[in-house]
Amino acid sequence: MYRKLLKNSAIYGILPQLPKIASFFVLPLITPYLTAADYGVVGVLAAYIGAFSVFHLLGFNIIVVNAFYHHPKQYKWYWRQAYGFLWLWSIVYFSLLGVVIYYTLPQEASANKWLIIAMKVLPAFFFGVSDMLAVNYYRLNHKALPIASRSLFAGLVGIALNYYFIAGLKMGYMGWITSEFITAIVSGILFFIPVYKRWGLTPIFNFKRRLIKKALKVSMPVIPHYYSTYLLNSSDRVIMERVNVPTNEIGRYSLAYNFGIYIETLSNAVNQAVGPNLLELIRNNKWREYQQLIFAFQALILFVCFTLSLWVTQWVPFLIRNKELQNIYLLLIIILMSYSYRPIYIGCTGVIFYYERTSILWRITFIGGVINVIANFIFIPIYGVTAAAVTTFISLLYMGFSGFFFEVVKTYNKAKLKPLMWFLLNIACLFLAIQFYDFGVVEKLIINGIVLLGLGLLQISNGVTDKK
Repeated sequence: MYRKLLKNSAIYGILPQLPKIASFFVLPLITPYLTAADYGVVGVLAAYIGAFSVFHLLGFNIIVVNAFYHHPKQYKWYWRQAYGFLWLWSIVYFSLLGVVIYYTLPQEASANKWLIIAMKVLPAFFFGVSDMLAVNYYRLNHKALPIASRSLFAGLVGIALNYYFIAGLKMGYMGWITSEFITAIVSGILFFIPVYKRWGLTPIFNFKRRLIKKALKVSMPVIPHYYSTYLLNSSDRVIMERVNVPTNEIGRYSLAYNFGIYIETLSNAVNQAVGPNLLELIRNNKWREYQQLIFAFQALILFVCFTLSLWVTQWVPFLIRNKELQNIYLLLIIILMSYSYRPIYIGCTGVIFYYERTSILWRITFIGGVINVIANFIFIPIYGVTAAAVTTFISLLYMGFSGFFFEVVKTYNKAKLKPLMWFLLNIACLFLAIQFYDFGVVEKLIINGIVLLGLGLLQISNGVTDKK
């Protein structure tokens, strides 16, 4: 079983991420045909859609999973009830979303306003719920490959369309939006077919109201936790738009933030691979192995973030073939280092989820998001987009390390994860990267080597200490 968990989680983690990794290397081919305004339009659009996306499924993912385990012989009936309710709710939700897009879309995109609304609303309206059901069905039945293969195919289609519409047809921001629209349709159809034809999961519109009310009592409290992701990742661009930051500046920030999302993708991919093993180690009280795995995971992500930040002047001009977009070095360093927190956060929350002490999650994630929003409202009007990068770093550090100070975590987490040490290392690496990013190659090689040696010695010391 252990080998099967590792194999499935590796498939979940690696294959679906290949298109995102490939899109990283397509940047040199498309950035010559993009402007800061293009990135700004797409960034603002994504930010406002993200502000409402958590309300689309109303946290029903947890209801679907629980029904599978609590009612194994009737779970499809429960899923169909949820499907009917969510589909009707989608009519209201997407009507409101269309209005939001209409009034918040930047002036630069006003000529395509109605087309953008249709492209952003229709795929999610028709396929959003069926996508969620299909992914849960495959995962709960331990069928990792169908998810990964479909995601991989749709992702590769998206990359090809991005290149065609942006570099070939020179459509700018509309190239992105059009390729995302077609990709969402392709992905939706791939998951829709088994939902309807193979499993017979057709929506029941005459659903049991008592069942839905009971489900909402469970699902709605989870929304603040999910919403924290938006508050941390996207709310800054909404605030920029509200305080009249120019679209070009929002575009520069959005481009820099995209690279932070690549690091988050890498962290999530590794987490998908090691996550089941972490739960196995907790269950078997193997806290030393748990600590060693988190240490290795954290050292890997910290070194990757630091190396990319230190060498930013070398790889940015290679990937971004557009001088208007290249002046983002400081933003990139701060944002890349912001995401070095992820493994230690997983080490903390893994215990919370295992022991079902999720009632404290909002105090970690949602409060981190609120800190980000308040700080952005205060400092963006004064210091511009750089302030948003700094507040992101501070908020993510809070989310990564604050959980260790809660009594529940102190009680259940028996691993010596040394959060204060990693906290200081993250900050030190940020300042090193800012200090040396514009130095010569030799100096950078020396600094990079010192950090690598230090992290390596830390791993060796951790292993030796545990054996004593």
